[in-house]
Amino acid sequence: LVGLISFAQESPNGIKVSGEGIVKVVPDQVLIQINVNEEGKSAKEVKEATDNTVDAVLKYLKIQKIAENNVQTEYVTLGKSYQYQTKSYNFVARQSISILLEDLSKYDQIMQGVLELGINGINSVNFLSSEMEKYESEARIKAIKDAKQKAEQYASALTVKLGAPTSMQETSSNNFSGGQVYRAMEMTTADSSQKETLAVGQMEVKANVSVIFNILNL
Repeated sequence: LVGLISFAQESPNGIKVSGEGIVKVVPDQVLIQINVNEEGKSAKEVKEATDNTVDAVLKYLKIQKIAENNVQTEYVTLGKSYQYQTKSYNFVARQSISILLEDLSKYDQIMQGVLELGINGINSVNFLSSEMEKYESEARIKAIKDAKQKAEQYASALTVKLGAPTSMQETSSNNFSGGQVYRAMEMTTADSSQKETLAVGQMEVKANVSVIFNILNL
């Protein structure tokens, strides 16, 4: 008698699944973007006014011991704005500065200080983590495990054996840095330094993957 030998063979098709990994993190940093705007009849006038306010803000941040590499000019613009009523032009100067606070307890004090120096408003407040790379890695591992678990469920339901992955792609990553955690606000009250105005909460670090697993035909 000739014995029958069964070989496991890979199917040219496979099981394609997506996986998502989420890690919830309590932020320990905050990135604030403030803006200074001036409008007037001459370019020199509005530029000097903007420069004076920005100079005062930068000096204040140094006094508050905010590291220089945590303060950055985002943009500077100088242009004309047409006034239809008077059929004349006004000059407009704008400047935006980002401030990274590594100590969240300083938020209210810093915000009140820069507002008193004449900034026009706060564009955004973005929560960050100093260990973002660590949490991104954790989210990716969770995403891969999630994809594998789904593939195993499909293989079990189809009564086939799951093979090795043949391809994997990270489809998206959402770590809520930059503008992804967005809190727009404008503070105008004189006594805001006496209030707690920042609710840190949690942010989610996400990773999404797409994986194709082979099907083994026995």
